[in-house]
Amino acid sequence: MRYNILTVINEGYAPFGRLFINSLFEYVDLKNVDTILIYDTGLSEETRQYLNYFPKVEIVSTGANFISRGIHDEGWKENTYSKTKYLLESLEKTNTPTLMVDSDCIFVSCFEDIVDFETDVIACSRARPGFSRHIGSFFGAMNVESSKAFLANWIRNVEFLQQNTDLKHCESPALSKTIEENQEYKIQELPEQLVSAVFPDATSRIYHLKSDHYATTISQRLQLPHAKPFTERYL
Repeated sequence: MRYNILTVINEGYAPFGRLFINSLFEYVDLKNVDTILIYDTGLSEETRQYLNYFPKVEIVSTGANFISRGIHDEGWKENTYSKTKYLLESLEKTNTPTLMVDSDCIFVSCFEDIVDFETDVIACSRARPGFSRHIGSFFGAMNVESSKAFLANWIRNVEFLQQNTDLKHCESPALSKTIEENQEYKIQELPEQLVSAVFPDATSRIYHLKSDHYATTISQRLQLPHAKPFTERYL
């Protein structure tokens, strides 16, 4: 099946974007990928030119300029919560199955063999303790029409949680809420350790340089032990 890959990047995340795109081209077989959609939420011209150097990349201008100076601040929330809206927009424009992957991820192996292209949507499930059973860092919109309806519900649930709870991060809890409310969808759940590994092991296909108490700044996240070989190579 032909499919797209989508991510969202602003200039603050430009170093992650370089790791993302370089590792994607080095470690993943992209023969079945039509387009790598990079939604620009505030990139510099230099970064846009760098990313445009890679084949199959299409940078989508959004007019947004989200600036984040700390974990879970307003700029971070605006950028994070825009992802589902841009994915829905891309499905409406391209009518192509799409994998949405956070820009602070590093690809270390191909992943197509573990993806069920016959499912409606793919969600990343968490085995470790946390405030949500799922994490929105890896999501697959495989059945385009079903995915559009699912995403519309996910977007509504993000807005609901923002307005009715004190959660600092609503994207992932809203994803779990949407899955619980929509049992009619055929959903493949891929383990976080495979496609969004915070503490990777030999089974991990994608590393996630997620902000947490042990790495609160971008600099700290780029210096994580499993990230350093890639930062030394690509940055």
